[in-house]
Amino acid sequence: MILRLPKIRKALIGHPEPYRWYSGRRIELELLLLMCVNRSVICSDENGTVDYTDAIVQALGRRIIEVLTDVGVRMRMEGSRVINAQAILDRIMM
Repeated sequence: MILRLPKIRKALIGHPEPYRWYSGRRIELELLLLMCVNRSVICSDENGTVDYTDAIVQALGRRIIEVLTDVGVRMRMEGSRVINAQAILDRIMM
């Protein structure tokens, strides 16, 4: 659908590496968030409270922050003014 737009298609064909890098990070974030949701269900008690002391939950959270930091650094290098990690996550997961 996006490739039907001529300006976006020309940009992707001319510079495919940034798009490929961004797509890889987006897919990784999707998988990490899915694993985090699944692990939260496993680590929750009868009241629905999640045990955040679980090592896997903490590792997933650290990796999500690392990926968002990498994306944020690259965005700033390319001229973006977005510095909020939550804003970056919201825009990636749109």
